[in-house]
Amino acid sequence: MTLDIGGTDRAARPPATSRIGAILALAVLALYVLFGVVVGLHTHARLGPSGAPLFYDFSAFYEAGRFADAGHAAAAYDDKAMIAAERAAFPGITVRLPWNYPPSFQMLFMPLAALPYVAAWLIWSSVLYGLYALLARRLLPTRDLWVALLLPAAAINLLVGQNGFLSTVLMGAGVLALERRPIVGGVLLGLLSYKPHFAVLAPVLLVFTRQWRALGGAVVSGAALLLLSLAILGPDAWLAFADKALHPAVFTSSSSDWRNIPSVQILARTLGLPPVAASVLHWAVALAATVGAAWVWRRSDDARLRAGALAAATLLVTPYLRLYDLTLLILPIAALMAPADGEPGLGERAILVVAWLAPAVLLFTPPGVQLGPLVTLALMALVLWRMRRTAGSTMRLTLHAS
Repeated sequence: MTLDIGGTDRAARPPATSRIGAILALAVLALYVLFGVVVGLHTHARLGPSGAPLFYDFSAFYEAGRFADAGHAAAAYDDKAMIAAERAAFPGITVRLPWNYPPSFQMLFMPLAALPYVAAWLIWSSVLYGLYALLARRLLPTRDLWVALLLPAAAINLLVGQNGFLSTVLMGAGVLALERRPIVGGVLLGLLSYKPHFAVLAPVLLVFTRQWRALGGAVVSGAALLLLSLAILGPDAWLAFADKALHPAVFTSSSSDWRNIPSVQILARTLGLPPVAASVLHWAVALAATVGAAWVWRRSDDARLRAGALAAATLLVTPYLRLYDLTLLILPIAALMAPADGEPGLGERAILVVAWLAPAVLLFTPPGVQLGPLVTLALMALVLWRMRRTAGSTMRLTLHAS
C-alpha cells in the first residue's frame, strides 16, 4: 500500500504512484469480495461457519431493539434473557452476545427491529457507511479515498454490523465543524455519549481550549439523548445499564476472548502484569495521551490534526474497546497523510501501513500478547511529532519574514 504523506503537492503525484494505488485498491476489494462469497457459501439458516449468527454483533442490536419494542427494554441487560432470545431467533447459535450499550443507543434499534433481520442490517450498514464515505471525502483527496473506504476496520464493521462508523463520523465531523459551526460540532461530539466511554475526552479538550459554545452544544445534545431515551424506554433500562456497567464481568461476558480487547490495560495483562499494575499503567498512558491531545488542540488550528489526536487519545483512554472501534484510526491516518513540511521517513510510512492493516491482522491472529494499543501509541506519537515539526516550520517562516 502506498500512502502519500509527504510534503509534495498530491496533484503532482507521479502517474506510476497513482497506478500502484489503484492496483492495490482493486486487489483489496477483490479480497473482500472473495471473503464475502466464502462466508456466504458457508452460511445456512442465518448461521455462519463458526455457529455465529449472520452479521454477528448486529444480532444483539436487533434483539435489544425487539425487547424495547415489546416494552421490556431493561430485560436486554439480563444476560440470560438476552441469550435466550438470541437462541430462539438463531437456532443452533454457539456464541454469547450480551447487550452492554446504554438505552440511548438501544432506542435507535426500535424502528429497525420492526423490519426483517437482513433488511434491518442493510439499512443500518448502508446509512452508516454512506455517512462514513462523506466524511472520507472531507478527509482525503479523491485518489486516496480507497484508503478510508477499504480500511480493514471498516470491512469488519460491515461484516458484523457494528457502530465504528457512527463513532468515527460523529467524532470526525464534529471536530471538522468546530471552526465554522461550533455549536453543530459540539452537538455531534455530544452525541458520542451513545457510547459513554468514547465521549469522555472531547468535552475535556473543549474546556481546555475554551470553546464554550461547542461545549454547550455537546452538553445539550448529550442531555437530550438521555432525556429522550428516558421518556421512551423509562428509568428501569438506565438503572439496569448502570448496574451492568459497574460490574467487572462486562469484560468477559461475551464469547469473544477478553485478550482481543486492544487497550493498554489488556496489553499489560497479556504481558503478565497483575491487575493493579495493569490498571496503573493504563491510566498513566491515558493521562499522557490526554495531555498530548490537549497540547495539539492548544497549539494547532488544523482540524484534521485535532481529530487525529482526539481519536488516538480516546482509544488510549478507554479501557474497553473492540476491533471495530479501530475505524477511528482513519482520523490520525488521514491527518498524517496530509502534506507537511519536510519529507517523511521510511519509519513514518511503515507505521501508517501497519496501522491500516492492524485490525485485519488482529482479527485473524490468536490473542497471545495484545499488540493493538502499540499501533495506536505509535500513531499518537506521529501526530505529536507532526505537530512539533509544523510548529517548528511556522516559527522558521516567521523569523525569516521578520
